[in-house]
Amino acid sequence: MTNIILNYETFFKSIQWVARRPYELWGAKFCRFALFPLMLFMLLLLPGRMVAQTEYDNTVTFKALEGNPEGYDKESYANLFDGKKEDGNFSKWCCKFSGSAYVIFEASKAGIPVGYTITTGNDNANSGCGGRNPKSWKLYGNNTGSDDAWELIDEVNKDKVLQDKNYTSYNFDCKCSTSYQYFKWEISAIHRGSLLQVGEFELKLNTCSHKNADGSSALGEAIKTVEATCIEHGYTTHECSICHSIVKVDKDDELNKHTLTRHAQEDATCLETGKKEYWQCSVCNKLFSDDNATTEITDAASLEIPAKGHQYNSEGICTGCGATEFRYPLFNNLDGITDVTITDNGDHPWQKLDLKADGMDNLGFTIPEDSKGLMSGNYHKPGSSSETVIRFNVSKPILLTSQILVSSEENKTLFDFYVDNNKELSISGKKQTEYKVLLSVGEHSLRLVYKKGNRSDANADRAFLYNLKTSVTIDDYVADYESSNNTLTFKKVTSNNIESLDLNHAVIVNKPTVGDMCRLLGINSTAIKSVVFDKSFKTYAPTSLYGFFRGLTKLETIKDLKYLNTEQVTNMSYMFSDCSALTSLDLSNFNTAKVRDMSYMFYRCSALSSLDLSNFNTAIVTNMSYMFSDCSTLSSLDLSNFNTAIVTNMSYMFNGCSALSSLDLSNFNTAIVTNMSYMFFNCANLSSLDLSNFNTAIVSDMSLMFGSCSTLSSLDLSNFYTKEVRDMSYMFSRCSALTTIYASDKFVTSKVQSGISMFSACKNLKGTILNYKDSKTDHTYANCGTNGYFTPVFEYAEFNKGTGTLTFRRGLSKPKGAYALNLEASEPGWWSTHRYEIKKVVFDASFANARPTSCYKWFHHCTNLATIEGIENLNTENVTNMHGMFFYCPNLSSLDLTNFSTGNVTDMNAMFGDCQKLSSLDLTSFNTANVTNMYMMFISCQNLSSLDLTSFNTANVTEMNFMFQGCSALTTIYASEMFVTDQVEGYDMFKYCTNLKDYSVREIDSKYANYKTGYFSKLVGKNGEEKIGATGETLTAENLALDDNKDFVAYEPFAAKAASYNRTMNAGTAWGTLCLPFAIVQSQETGCKFYSLTGIDNDNDCITLESYEEGAKIPAGTPVLFKINEGEQTLSISAQDAGIVTEPKAGTNTDVNLVGSFTKIGGKDNQGLADTDYIIGKDKFWRVSDLNDGKGVGIKPMRAYIHPATASQARAAMLSIGKGDGTTVIDNLNAISNDANAEYYDANGRRTNGLQKGLNIVKRGSKTYKIMVK
Repeated sequence: MTNIILNYETFFKSIQWVARRPYELWGAKFCRFALFPLMLFMLLLLPGRMVAQTEYDNTVTFKALEGNPEGYDKESYANLFDGKKEDGNFSKWCCKFSGSAYVIFEASKAGIPVGYTITTGNDNANSGCGGRNPKSWKLYGNNTGSDDAWELIDEVNKDKVLQDKNYTSYNFDCKCSTSYQYFKWEISAIHRGSLLQVGEFELKLNTCSHKNADGSSALGEAIKTVEATCIEHGYTTHECSICHSIVKVDKDDELNKHTLTRHAQEDATCLETGKKEYWQCSVCNKLFSDDNATTEITDAASLEIPAKGHQYNSEGICTGCGATEFRYPLFNNLDGITDVTITDNGDHPWQKLDLKADGMDNLGFTIPEDSKGLMSGNYHKPGSSSETVIRFNVSKPILLTSQILVSSEENKTLFDFYVDNNKELSISGKKQTEYKVLLSVGEHSLRLVYKKGNRSDANADRAFLYNLKTSVTIDDYVADYESSNNTLTFKKVTSNNIESLDLNHAVIVNKPTVGDMCRLLGINSTAIKSVVFDKSFKTYAPTSLYGFFRGLTKLETIKDLKYLNTEQVTNMSYMFSDCSALTSLDLSNFNTAKVRDMSYMFYRCSALSSLDLSNFNTAIVTNMSYMFSDCSTLSSLDLSNFNTAIVTNMSYMFNGCSALSSLDLSNFNTAIVTNMSYMFFNCANLSSLDLSNFNTAIVSDMSLMFGSCSTLSSLDLSNFYTKEVRDMSYMFSRCSALTTIYASDKFVTSKVQSGISMFSACKNLKGTILNYKDSKTDHTYANCGTNGYFTPVFEYAEFNKGTGTLTFRRGLSKPKGAYALNLEASEPGWWSTHRYEIKKVVFDASFANARPTSCYKWFHHCTNLATIEGIENLNTENVTNMHGMFFYCPNLSSLDLTNFSTGNVTDMNAMFGDCQKLSSLDLTSFNTANVTNMYMMFISCQNLSSLDLTSFNTANVTEMNFMFQGCSALTTIYASEMFVTDQVEGYDMFKYCTNLKDYSVREIDSKYANYKTGYFSKLVGKNGEEKIGATGETLTAENLALDDNKDFVAYEPFAAKAASYNRTMNAGTAWGTLCLPFAIVQSQETGCKFYSLTGIDNDNDCITLESYEEGAKIPAGTPVLFKINEGEQTLSISAQDAGIVTEPKAGTNTDVNLVGSFTKIGGKDNQGLADTDYIIGKDKFWRVSDLNDGKGVGIKPMRAYIHPATASQARAAMLSIGKGDGTTVIDNLNAISNDANAEYYDANGRRTNGLQKGLNIVKRGSKTYKIMVK
C-alpha cells in the first residue's frame, strides 16, 4: 500500500519549524535571521515541479446521497453540488436549523481532500437575512459509505471567514493524506437566527495514481528506509514524478519481538488502589498479562485493584488501618441498626455537626449544645452539591426519628432527603421539622443531598440532620394500606400491635397529604377508594390539613371522620379538593375554631349532594375563595351559622354550584371582603338571592359575580356601595331570566376600569325606561337613570314640620322634599335646615332593610330632640362614620344602642358630647377595634355616673383629647386591658371629672386612662346585678359583701380589701352547706363548726365527715358542711385582704364529693343537678330524684350538694332535709344532733349526749340514723 505523506504544505511547515528553532539549527548567529528571508531562501532551493502540488482533479463530480433537513421546496441539500453559484444561474440549500444539519455525498472517484470552497446564498446581505452562514462544522470521509466508519478530515469552530454577502465563494484548506470516496459535511451551528443557507459546496480532491502512462511506477528511488519494530512493519518513502508527493511503501517483513519488563502486584489499601502483576514492552509500551506477550492488556484501568475502603466498627475505628470516622457511631449506636456503610458522592461530603462553624450565627434556629449529627459540606461553594448516602440493616422493627433543618437561600438551594431512594423531603430557606419513619427488618438507606445554585450563600448556607434516635418501643400514628379493598386506614400503632402491621404497606403520618403518603407507599393516589379513621387515631392533633384528601378522584367513602381531631388545625384549604367520587361527608365533629383558611376546601367535589356544616366555627377564617366551587350536585347548603366577619376573599365561593336552588346568606358579614369575582357564577338553578345585608364598601372586583345565573329573575342590590370596585366586567352576563335589578345611588362606577359586557345576554332586563339592547351592555348602563338598567330603591329621611318628627324610611319612591342619606363625611340635608326643629326621630319598620354607610352628624345640635323611636330598625353594620351623631342633644334623656353594630366604624368623634340629660349608656356591645378618633366622645355628659367601656378596643385610636371632659357626675369607668393609649394624643381627657376616685386637677391626660395607676376600674365580676370593679397592679376591690340571694360571678381572680357573707338560719336549723370565693379560718369563726365530707360508708349506711380543727384554713372555693352553735341564728363570715377565686374547687374523692357553687343551681328541669345528687332540705338529705315533683329542685348561692360518683353510692339519706318548691331553693339543714326528741348512742350502744367522733347511732321517732364523724 502506498500513501502520500508529504506535499507542499508539509514543506512550508518545515520552514516554519526551522524559523521557530534558530538556536537549535544554526547557532547563536542565526537568532536574528528573519522568517521572510528564510522562506525566500528555501523557495530558491525548491524544485520547479513541486509548485504543481496545489493542483487537484477538477473532473471529479459529486452526488448527494442523503441529508437532513431536506430543505424548503426547490431548495434541497442536493443543490450544493450542481455548480449553480452565480447570479442568474443559482441554487441553494435553505432549511430550518434546529441545532444540527448534515449532507452525505459521493465522489465520482476517490481522492485525497486538499481543500473545499463554500459559496454563500443569494440574499445573505439583504436586510434581516444575515447570520444564515454555517459557523461550526466538521468534514468526514470513508471508503465504504457506511455511516459508522467516518474519519475526521477537517473541523471548524466559530468560523470568522464566511461573511453576510451574496454569491460569494470562500476557500478552506484540508490537511489530509488519505484517499476517500464518501464524505459527510456536518453543521452544528449557524451565526444567528433559525435558517441555514448555503449556495454551493465544492470539495477539491487529488486523485493521482502514481503510475506512468505505460503502467509503470512513477515513484523514484527510496528517500528514506525505516526498519520493522515490534508493532510496525518497515517501509520506504519515494517521490511521485507526476504529483511530486512523497509516498510511503510498506515492506513485507516480520515484526520484532517485544522487549518486556515485569511489574509485580501492588496490593490495595483502605484508601489507595493496587495493581495486578503485568509486563510492559519498553519499545512500544504495550501491556501484557504474561511474559510471552500472548495476551495484550488494552485497558490499563483493568489492572487496578480497587481500594478496600474503611471497615469501621461501632466506635468508628477502621479495622484495616485504624483510621477514625466520626459519622459511623451516629448510626452504629442506634438500637436496631447494624452493618452501617457511608458513601460520599462528590467533593463535598457531609461533615460532623459543628455549632461554631463559619456562618452558624445566621442559622435562624437554636440547636442544643449537646446535639450530635451531620451537616452539609459545601458551605459557600456556589453551584456545588454535598451528597452522602448511609446504608444499614435493621434487625427488628424500629421507629427512626431525627431533626431535619435547612438554613439557606429560599428556592435557590435545596435539601433533598431520601429514605430507601424515595424523596421524603425537599426544602429550602429556613425550615426545621421532625422526621419519623417506621423501618421494617432488612436493608435501608438514607441519602442526604444539599444542592446549591449560583449566588446562594444566604443564612447559614447548610442543611442538617441531627438528634437521630431509634425506638423499638413504638407509639405513633400510621396510614395502613390494604390493597384488596383499596382502603387506607389511619390508626395508632404501638409495640403491642406492630407485629400485625405490614410495614411495607404502612407509613408514619408525618406527610401533609394522603397523596404524599401514597407516593411513599408506591401506589397511585387515585387507587384509594376508602379512607378509615380508627378510634385510636383521635389523639393525633395536626395543625394543618391543607390538601389532605386532594386529588383522590376515586375516593368514595371516608369512615369515622369523628376520629380526625381538628381542634388545632389552622388551614383546611384544598382539604377535599377534587374528591369527585365522594357522595357524602360527616363533618359533625369537626372543630374549626382555629381555622383561618378554607379556600378550595370542597373544590370540585362534584358528587356531593349535601353538606351539614352547622357546627362549623368560622370566626377567624379569612379566605373562603373557591370553597364550594364546582360542587355541581350540591342541592342545598345551610350556612346560617357562618361567621364571616374577617373574611377578605369570597371569589368563586359558589362558582358552578349549578344544582343549588336557594342560598340563605342573611347572616354573612362582608365588611372587609375585597374580592367577589365569580362568587355566584353559573349558579344556574338559583331563582333568588337575598343580599340585603351585604357590605361591599371595600370590594374591588365584582367581575362575573352573577354571570350565567340564568334562573335569577330579580336582584336587590340596593345596599351595594361600589365606590372601590374597579372590575365589573361580565357581572350579570347571561342572566337570561333577569328582569329587575334594584339599586340605590350608592351603586357607583366612578372607579371602574373594566366593565365590558356587564349586562351581555340579559335579554329580559328592564330599567326605569331603558329596555335591554345588545349594543348597550357595559358599565355605563349601571345606573338608575333614564339610560340605565337599574330600578331605584330609595333610603331617605322625611321631616314633618307640624309635629317636628324626622322619619327614616326605605321604598321604591321618595316623596318630594325628602332627604337622601348622606355618604361618608358629607352633612345630611335635614341637618342644615331642620336641626333646631327636630323634636322626635322615628325609624320606620321599612328602614330595617336599609344599610346606611355613614351617620355623620345625623342629630348633631338637635337641641329639641327628646325621643327616638324604632332605633332597632337602624342597622349600622355598614356604617363607618358616627362623628357627632348625637352631639349636643341636651334634651335626650335615654338611648338604647344595644343593637348597634360598630365593627366598621372608624370615627366616633364627639358622638355623645353634650348629651346633658343622659344618665346612663349601655355600650357593652360596641366594637371599637377599627375606631381611630374618640375626640370629645363623652364631653360634658354631666349626668352620667358610670360608663362600662369593657368592650372598648382602642388599639387603633390616635385621638382622645377631651374624651370625658366635663363628666362631673362620673364616678366609675370600667375598662379592660384592650383600652390602650400607646399612640394616643389625649390632653385634658379627664378635665373636670371631679367625682372620679382620687381625682387630681394635675392628672387629667391619657396617661391616667388605665386601671392600674389611673382612673379606670377593671370589671372583674358581678354580685347580683352589681358590677365589681378592681384597680391596681394587683387587682383589688374595695368591699365585697356577698348576699344570700345574689349570684356571684368572678371573671378573673382579684383581691378584696374586705369580704363578708351573712346567712340567716331558719328556726330549728343548725346544719348547712357553704362554699365561699374567699378563704375561711376556723378559729376566727366562733359561731359554727366546719366539716369536710369524706365519703359514704355503705356498710353502715352513713356519710362520713371530718372536722376542721382549730386554726385550720379552708381554702377559697372549698365546699364544706357546717353546724351552727346552739342559740345562734345568723352565720356571719368576714375576711380582710381576701383573695377571690373564680370558681369552686373540685373534689378529690373518687366515690363521693361535695360540690360547691357561687350561683344558684337547679330550679326548672333541675339544671346542673343529676338525679342521684343529694341536696339539703328541711326534712331529710334527699336524692334529687326523690324530691322532684315536676316543679324542680335546687340550691341557693354559696351552697353545695353531694355528688356520688356512681348510682350505687346514692343510698338512703342520713340527715333530715326539706323540699323546695322549684323556684325557691332549699336553704337549711335540720340538725338531728339538736333535736330534743332524738336519742344518741355510740357504736357499742352506750347513750351519749350528742354527736361524737366516730360512728353515731341516732334514734328519732320511729327511725334510726347512722352518722360517722371523723
